[in-house]
Amino acid sequence: MTYFDRFLLLLYTLGTMIVLFVIGLAVAGWTTPIYLFQVSLSRYDHRIIIGIITVVFLILSIKFFLQSLTRERRLPQAVVHETGIGQVRVSNEAVENMVSRIVNQVRGVREVSPRVVFLPEGINIFIRVVLLPEINIPQTSDEIQNRVTDYMSEVAGIKIKSVKILVENISGETKPGTPRKLM
Repeated sequence: MTYFDRFLLLLYTLGTMIVLFVIGLAVAGWTTPIYLFQVSLSRYDHRIIIGIITVVFLILSIKFFLQSLTRERRLPQAVVHETGIGQVRVSNEAVENMVSRIVNQVRGVREVSPRVVFLPEGINIFIRVVLLPEINIPQTSDEIQNRVTDYMSEVAGIKIKSVKILVENISGETKPGTPRKLM
């Protein structure tokens, strides 16, 4: 949604709020708004102004209704490599799967949830992880960032702008198949 559309939506919302407030006052028993509206409709120049405002609100209603039915076009892919005969693209899902696979190989990572945002200057990767309790968070985070950046540039040829990590939780459970330490 553009800034102009947001401005129109702001005006539309404020106008609708004012009209609903006045209607609410009239329903509550204050008859002055009804009287003023009747007087306004009796004058020709006021009817033209009210008609123009009504048409503008109707057009805005139709515009916002149609806009709500259309989905925003998001770029689901990143250009990896351009050759003389075409482009090679990697989908968002493929990048997320690669990130999950490489992060799951880091010692102490329990769960991974990556999110990828494609930008013209590179890719931003946001990774939510659950770590085991005995893991050093700064070292593990650095290792995750380095592995993801190196892997994506070497294997997929994708330029990484940033890798941001959120340690969502510390889990005492280990991954299935991992031997447990006995005290």
